[in-house]
Amino acid sequence: MKRLKEISEEIRETINQFLEALEDAESLLDTAIVDMKVRLDEAKDLVAIAMVDEQTLKRAYQEAIDTANVWGKKADAALQDQDTARAREAQRRRQHHLNLADGYKRQIAAQAAVVTTLKTALHEFYQQFRSAAGHAETLSHRQKQAETRSELYKLIATAENALSTAFARAEHKLKIAEEKAEIWENRNRRDATDATKNADDSNIDRVLAELKSEVLGSNRK
Repeated sequence: MKRLKEISEEIRETINQFLEALEDAESLLDTAIVDMKVRLDEAKDLVAIAMVDEQTLKRAYQEAIDTANVWGKKADAALQDQDTARAREAQRRRQHHLNLADGYKRQIAAQAAVVTTLKTALHEFYQQFRSAAGHAETLSHRQKQAETRSELYKLIATAENALSTAFARAEHKLKIAEEKAEIWENRNRRDATDATKNADDSNIDRVLAELKSEVLGSNRK
């Protein structure tokens, strides 16, 4: 019985360790998913900043173009007034803003490539996050299933052990009762045999006495 109890305790301890390991794994998994969600939000912010920078460059480009057009009109007006000095200055300023616009245009192209790359990376990261979250949910369901199975089979094992013990005790009690019944049955059989034998002996003695009495009576006649 002691060895069976030790085995039962070892099994229970193993189950508890297994469940604790699952809880630790779930905690680590939850932490990893939360960390991944935080990084995903940070990545979204970076892409948003890059997109804002692209829009800022586009506005600067448009402003440079608009300003260059204004100075172009001023140069045309100065030429019509035959004011060459003012026309040259207006043309110089117009070219300056056209050069700025050309620089902004190159920056916009480069920034657009960066934004495209970042969007692609963000999309891939989002897909990884969805895949990881789905996998985590699957593992969580499997963990709960494993816990349920463990608890169920532990209850079954406990019930079977209790039932086995109850049957063993009942069989032992029945064996003792049957042995006692057999003892008393044999004793009663011996008593009945002895009583029958005594009755037979008594009958023989009575018959002999009667026979003796008859013999003696005949002799007297």
